[in-house]
Amino acid sequence: MTFVTTSLAIAGVAAASVPILIHLLLRRRRRPMAWAAMSLLMEAARRHRRRSRLEQIVLLALRSIIVATLGVALAQPLIGERAAILGTRTLHLVIDDGIASGLVESDGRTTLERQTGEAADVIGSLAGDDRVSVTLAGSPVRRLVFGPSTDHRSTIRAIEGLSSREGATDLAGALELVESGIEETGSQEIHVFSDFRRGSVDDRRRPPAIRDSSDRRVELVASRPTDVVDANTQVVSIETARTPLSTAGAGDLLLVEVGLRRSGELAESVTNVRLEGDAIAGVENRKVEWPAGRSEARVDFQIRVDEDGGLLEAVIDPDALPLDDRRVTIVPGREATGVLLVDRDDLGSGTRLDRLRGTDWFERALLPSPDTTIVEAIEVDRVDPATIGVRDLEGISLLVLGRPDLVPEDFNPTLADWVRRGGVVVVLPPGQETIRAWASPMLESLDLPWAVALESTMFDPPRRLPSEQPRSPLTGLIGSEMIELAPSVRIERALPIEGVPDGDLVLVDETGDPVVLDAPVGAGRVVFFAVTPDLEWTDLPVRPLMVPLVQEIARQGTALSRRGGDGVVGARSPTLRTNGVERIVMPGMPDRDLDGSTPPLPERSGVAIGVDIAGRNIERVVINPDVEGGRIEPLGRDAVEAWLEPAGAWRFTGTEVEAVEAIDDRGSLAVTLVIVVLALAIIEMIVARWFARGGLRNRRSRGLTGANADAEIDRDRRGGATA
Repeated sequence: MTFVTTSLAIAGVAAASVPILIHLLLRRRRRPMAWAAMSLLMEAARRHRRRSRLEQIVLLALRSIIVATLGVALAQPLIGERAAILGTRTLHLVIDDGIASGLVESDGRTTLERQTGEAADVIGSLAGDDRVSVTLAGSPVRRLVFGPSTDHRSTIRAIEGLSSREGATDLAGALELVESGIEETGSQEIHVFSDFRRGSVDDRRRPPAIRDSSDRRVELVASRPTDVVDANTQVVSIETARTPLSTAGAGDLLLVEVGLRRSGELAESVTNVRLEGDAIAGVENRKVEWPAGRSEARVDFQIRVDEDGGLLEAVIDPDALPLDDRRVTIVPGREATGVLLVDRDDLGSGTRLDRLRGTDWFERALLPSPDTTIVEAIEVDRVDPATIGVRDLEGISLLVLGRPDLVPEDFNPTLADWVRRGGVVVVLPPGQETIRAWASPMLESLDLPWAVALESTMFDPPRRLPSEQPRSPLTGLIGSEMIELAPSVRIERALPIEGVPDGDLVLVDETGDPVVLDAPVGAGRVVFFAVTPDLEWTDLPVRPLMVPLVQEIARQGTALSRRGGDGVVGARSPTLRTNGVERIVMPGMPDRDLDGSTPPLPERSGVAIGVDIAGRNIERVVINPDVEGGRIEPLGRDAVEAWLEPAGAWRFTGTEVEAVEAIDDRGSLAVTLVIVVLALAIIEMIVARWFARGGLRNRRSRGLTGANADAEIDRDRRGGATA
């Protein structure tokens, strides 16, 4: 058993000695003085001394028990599992320091400052032998105080120095870390400090089960979920639709699209957007006018960039959550795009149109005219599929596999690694009739779920492409032109593909079967043609759609792969493309040698730099905040309870007073003891009055003593007998 207020229990027990002390102190010893009737009184005292002493002891015991029980009742005793809540225990604090905790509240404090203040109050209320650990839930999850520690003052100083991170909150990961460190015995309490906004709770992950055992009791406590609705505007994306050098005749113009999103209160407002950075000479500004209820907007910029490229940053005016008010990307410099065509050499293939292979048509679409400036921007090379190796991929941005059936199977891991580091591979089915399981090993190494048939299927009559095509990031810029370009294409043969998610579709035929697929793999992309651009399969090579389609695969695919290499704080490590990177320098973290390993998760936004063995900076990759964690819509208590349910039974509290009230409601013995005190008081009153009136007096002691009393009794007996 333990007590909510132990001092009151001690005081009550001590007060029980007061009646005893009074009794002892009032026992005065006087010198007896003899007088005439003294012998009669002494005889009466001797007869009733034993009875009087028994009465005094009973009353003294009752009064002492009443005082002691009242003190214990005021101390609120707890038994069983309730006794473990406020007794000597180990307290595990989980503090939400994710990006949403940087929200500036009406009093000028951030949410994190308020939560750490509440956590400091809890630590300050602990007993000297209570232990405490602190885990931070901002991704990547980490322990701030591990031990746990009885140094409460240092722990308070540590949490008061916290600042909000730019990563999303990972409460499930934090609770897993805490659960792994809970001792197997003793009283444990886990207390989560969070506002439980939308960005703080990941519906895809649930907390682990935290159960009591025969040797330990674990109490689960969480801050009350907020119901305050604030407003926040985020920069969620900054996209360069195509690199400067891949647009023929456009010089160094760059089309930039900035995506914005609002969460929380969606009132009518205005947001100013500007572009900055060392890649452009002047600052560009745009104004977005938000109607009430609108949550997303996109802003287009067309700017001139420096030849060397550089950083490009989109910035909005500061709001309640300033950590997601900017986003950075890197604009590449004036470097030619390397394209490698993997196919067999055929000296006679270029003499007649009907003998051109898929890679030939692809090269013609990449370089439609030798007189345009795009020729300087693209370098095309060829390699035999049987001899391709890792050295052939150096400096290559786009790889076109015209004969994937002839590529050695042991090359698939090398290809997959190159794609994950940011390469774009285009797979064309072999134009010749072939039955070989070349697709399955390749797709398996790329972790793609598509199922490709061994041989192609002939269509009679030929199928056509409908005007309505799926929305794909690969063809987003030519989507409006599809209405006119797609219906002219006829398909006579295709390679059946199953298990394709809707998001991977680029082109489909009139029956909905895939024609061109596109999927991100790591930082790179895989573009898969179910219909090879060969006149025996389709007339696509001689239709107007061919050139813009291939151009967008090269331009937009490269831009998307560059974007996929960016790092995200706490969620994704930056991807370095350049071979020879030995060390990576990331903001807020010590330099780390890679040794072929994946870089650690970044802890701050900024620019990561790849350094070679000679100490030269050879590549830069940006790291941006995790905007998904910055969504500040309140979830509500019911939704939070449902999310936390797998961990166990939680109670929510905003203050420590409320926590004590919850304990009282769960079965404190105080009420029962108060009832016992009242019952004892009534019994004491009845017994005292009974003793005072001579409740134990009998006929023998009715006002007489000694021989007179005996004579009176004898007379009563004789009178009764005569009657």
